Formats: sequence, C-alpha cells, structure tokens
Amino acid sequence: MNRKYLLPVILELALQLVCSPSTHAQTDATQIAFLSDIHLQNIYADLNSEEFKGIFNPASGKFATIRTMKSQINSTRLFNENYFAFISALEDLKKRGIQLVVLPGDFTDDGQPMNVMALKKILDRYSSDLGMRFFLTTGNHDPVKPFGGVAGKSDFLSADGSAQAIAGSKDVFPVMEVAISDQINYWGYAEITSALGDFGFFPSEKDLFWAHPFQPIDVDNYDFQRAKISSTLENRIYEAGEPGFFLPDASYVVEPVEGIWLLALDGNVYTYTETEWKGSSVGFNQAAFHKKHQLDWITKVASEAERRGKTLISFSHYPLVEFHDGASDEMRSLFGAQKFQLARVPSTETTNLYAEAGVRIHFAGHMHINDTGIYHDQTTTHTMYNIQVPSLAAFPPAYKTVKTSNTTTFEIETIPLAEVDQMNEFFDLYRMEHRWLLEKQDPGIWDSTILASKDYLEYTRNHLSELTKSRFIPSDWPENLALLLQNLKREEFVSWSEMDENEGELFLTEKLKKLKSNSIRTTSSHTIIDDFYLLKNGDELGKRLIPADRLRFYQEIIPVVTQKTFRDDKKLNKELIQFFGIFEKIFYSLPSDHFTIDLKNNTIKKIEN
Repeated sequence: MNRKYLLPVILELALQLVCSPSTHAQTDATQIAFLSDIHLQNIYADLNSEEFKGIFNPASGKFATIRTMKSQINSTRLFNENYFAFISALEDLKKRGIQLVVLPGDFTDDGQPMNVMALKKILDRYSSDLGMRFFLTTGNHDPVKPFGGVAGKSDFLSADGSAQAIAGSKDVFPVMEVAISDQINYWGYAEITSALGDFGFFPSEKDLFWAHPFQPIDVDNYDFQRAKISSTLENRIYEAGEPGFFLPDASYVVEPVEGIWLLALDGNVYTYTETEWKGSSVGFNQAAFHKKHQLDWITKVASEAERRGKTLISFSHYPLVEFHDGASDEMRSLFGAQKFQLARVPSTETTNLYAEAGVRIHFAGHMHINDTGIYHDQTTTHTMYNIQVPSLAAFPPAYKTVKTSNTTTFEIETIPLAEVDQMNEFFDLYRMEHRWLLEKQDPGIWDSTILASKDYLEYTRNHLSELTKSRFIPSDWPENLALLLQNLKREEFVSWSEMDENEGELFLTEKLKKLKSNSIRTTSSHTIIDDFYLLKNGDELGKRLIPADRLRFYQEIIPVVTQKTFRDDKKLNKELIQFFGIFEKIFYSLPSDHFTIDLKNNTIKKIEN
C-alpha cells in the first residue's frame, strides 16, 4: 500500500478502537421518560364475583369497576381518570419517539391482581407495537405487604350511587355487605415481579448488562443466562429485623442502551409485628438502616460506572433530598413534625449517606409533587440532585423526560398532561352518586362543579382544591392561622405587615374575634392557602396558574413580612410571619419545569421555553 494512504487508514482504525462501544459511553443523546405514581386501577375489571360485577356505564356499554367520587375527593390521588391519563402519556411518548420509560413505583392502586394484570396488558402492548422498554421499581402501594394477603376496598361505586365493598373475605369488612373477589387481594413481591418480570425486575436479552445487590458486578464476563439464573427472588433476600426473617430486595442496575446505567432502588421497608408484616411509607430514612446492604452495593455500582464512563441515573419511589425548597424545618416548627407527611422528608444524614455512596442524580415519586432539590455536603465533595416526578393521578398531572449524551450533563423537561381523552367517561355516573348523597343528606357530599372541568389539568386542580378544604386544612393547619389566611384581604395583609409585634397581634386578635363571631363568613373562592398548595405541589407548573396581580402582591409583601420579628407570646403574629417565611422559600424555588444540570460544574440552569 502507498505510504501516502497508509497513515489515514491507521488513524481511522485507531479511532474506531478508541470509540469502541466496549470502552466508551454513548455519544448520541438518549431520552428517558419518568412516569410516576400512576396508581393504575382496572376500570373495567372482571372481578369473578357473584355479588358484584360493576356498574353499567351507558357511555361504554360495559360494567365499570370504579371508585366513588367521594372517595377520590378525600384521597391524595384519583382512582379512575388516571387510567386514561396513563394512556394519554404513553401516546404522547409515542409521538415524541421516546422508547425508554421508567415507572418509579406506585404503578398500581395497591398491587391487586386485577390492577397488576391490567398494567401488564398495557405495557405489553406498547412494548410489542412500538418497541418501548419499561423499567419499574417498587412503591409502598406495590406491594403493600411483602408476601401479599387478603384485602378489600369499601368504596366502589354501585348501581344506585352508593358505595359497594369488595374484599377477598367477608372478614375484611365484617359489618358491611361485601362482594367477594380474589382480584382485590394484595399481591406480594413474588406475584408482582413475576407478572411484570419483563419490565426490569429480571434481566432481558435486550439488556447489555443487568445485576442485583447480591451478586458481583462483573461487566466484562456478563452472560445473560447466568444473570437470569441468579436473578430469582430466592437469590435476592436480606435479613429483616429479627434473626431468621428474610425479605426480597427488588433493586437492580441495568444497561438498556450503550452507556446508560439505570439504578433501580427498592426503598420499601417492612416490619414484622407479631402476626403480620406491615409496610411503611417513610422511605430512605428507614431504608438506610434496614437495608444497609444497598449502600455498599450502590458504592460499588457508582464506582464501576465512573470507571467505565457510564452515565448513572438512580431512581426509586422515594426521594433522597429534602423536597420543600429548604422549608421543611420551618414547616415542622409551625405545623408539627407529624403534619404535611414531614416524616417522609429525608434527613440530612440520610441524604449524605447516599451522596457519599455515589448517587448524583436521582428521580423519585411518592409525594405527588413537582420539585428539584440539591444537596451539597460541607466540603462540596458530594452533590446530589433529586428530581421529584409528579403523579399522573394528582395535581399537577405530568411526567418528566431527561436527555443526556454524556456522563455529566442532563436536560430535564416536565411534560404536563392537560388534555386526556375519555376523561369524562364516568361523569354521568358521578352525577348519579351525587344525587344519592343529596337524598341521603350525606355529610360527605362533594362539590359537583368539579364535573364542569374543561380538561384534565383543571380537573386535578379542582380535586386538589376540594382535598385542601376537606382534608388538608382540617388535619394539618392551626385553626386560627387557617381562618386568618382564608379571610384576610390584601389591604389587611399590607396593613398588618407594617405593624410592630404588639400592634400586629392586637390587629389579628380582633380580626379573629370578628370572624368567629360571624356565623356567615365571606371566605374568598381562592385564597393564599390555595396558592400555597399550587406552589408546594406544582412548583413552576403551579406558579403559572396564579394570576399576575397575585404574584405581584406576593413579590411585594414577602420581603416586608420576612424582615419582621416575632415573640413566642404573640402567637398569631408569630404564626403568620412563620407562614410567610415558608411561602417565600417555595415561591422562589429552583428550576423544576425545563432546565439543565451540569454535574461537572455543579450547576443548574433554567431553560426559557
């Protein structure tokens, strides 16, 4: 060969070796979608029950197995319309051409057979028809108990508009008329992972690599058949609590495409109490203690990923960083440690353990909120970003996508679900329920205007509004503070903000006295508490829904109030100042809608759409 052409050929061959897939991470951008807290329920299930087969729905010509609107209004999640929201999200992914999809737990209502199999049917269809690949991890709702058990629900909608109880045994609801169905029982780890085994819980021939916490991380000698044999649940157990008690750990790491390692962390914790296993919804504050083996394994995975130039993305049902924009301590002080599900907030000590183990970017669900959290240790050696993925079954209904082409830079976007086909399929059935509740003068009657919602975003927002009134305010808020926040006018807030401690306390005391003496209150249809929940749950997505004049009001009053001092003996004044301190933090939050994260430079930057 002519030497003139020899050098280019040698250089080309060398370049091919350097860029060989076996030694380098991906170069093309990879997109992954995260759909969390679907809480799927089979809305047209075959219950195999002699006593109840559902309520006939003229809109579909089928018997619907749905829960009452009364139960939805009092729950932090929807049970029925979220089925259609899930389908809409998958159709949206289809249009976007996204093929890697992560479901970070609570993918079913409570891990019941009818719901798990409904999910499997949907995932199978999108896998076979479109080539989508799904990767699941467990949540506190799936499984509720590690080995399953007899269970039931008392709030299915019946033919006359009343609630119908369905259970695996009459003993579940001994004083109620119960329809018997084994489809409503809890499935455990074995049944759920077996049914959904094609979706991450076990290795696939399509994977480039797959491993679990109880085997060596041997990438160079990876073999699918050996991985499959090793992946049985019997090989993935740890000692839980008392000696001789063992539980499965469904964690795994998988390389679905060249250069991407998805780290699925099973954060569920169960404790044995004399006769049965009970689950917890606390998350990693407990998992860090009960599942210490995970931390050692994560350290090994993170080290191996870094050594091989792999992009490591962690996900779990549970968050790893504080998710109230740094306001959790203030919320404990004002509302109490057991309010606002504050036990679920990871402690700094917990976060540090996982950051030191090597988790740098983590996607989580569980809280049904949209949020971005950052943790830096004292030396800034370890930094972790926690991305809270909203629920498809609550406000704001949305999912997240991440796009990455290397190990350190990520573009994250939040995709809201405003339009959902068939969202109103059961609305006539709810109207029948509403008439029944009116006839019975049921104290749990709900506001029927929710059925006038023009789209799914408005529907979930109305659901949040009703939930705030019926559950959140009565259970979480100091009564006097809530009353003031619901009734003070803007000009009254401004006047109070300019008063000293004594004047402010007297003003609020007199206002409260008038409100309590007046049996007819003129509470605004939209209050600062409603805006608080729009921001706490929706972050930037919620902020968009607050009118411009209210946003200006908050921008003007926050710096004034947060400079005010308070004394413990001036309780009303103190609580109101504390509230605005919390409000300030969630109002001025980190980017959570569309943004980039740079792990190399430890920066986060908002992308203006």
